[in-house]
Amino acid sequence: MKKLNKEVKEKAEALNHWILNQDVVIEFQKYERLIHEHAELVELENELKDMQKRIVQLKHHGVDCDDVLQEYSKKKKSFDENPLVYNYLAYKQEVNDLINQIQNDINRQLKKKID
Repeated sequence: MKKLNKEVKEKAEALNHWILNQDVVIEFQKYERLIHEHAELVELENELKDMQKRIVQLKHHGVDCDDVLQEYSKKKKSFDENPLVYNYLAYKQEVNDLINQIQNDINRQLKKKID
């Protein structure tokens, strides 16, 4: 890929700086740090990921996994209802929405230049 010209690089850096200074991004990063500071949440998240893999493998091999699914659902509910995780997920969605909006705006501007 060609190196970005200086003007485009400066605009990209300015956009990156602007994004990182948005309140929603700052709050998202705060909750991300808080979650990683709680070993029990990190452990539960890893356990949920392992259970997801196990469920996929069981389904792939045609093995009944209703009991594992029920256990997963209980643990996932407990994880998602933790106030730190709940806020993290809410801010994560807002950050995703912001990034999508920026991407759409950039694509519209590029389309205008092409047309």
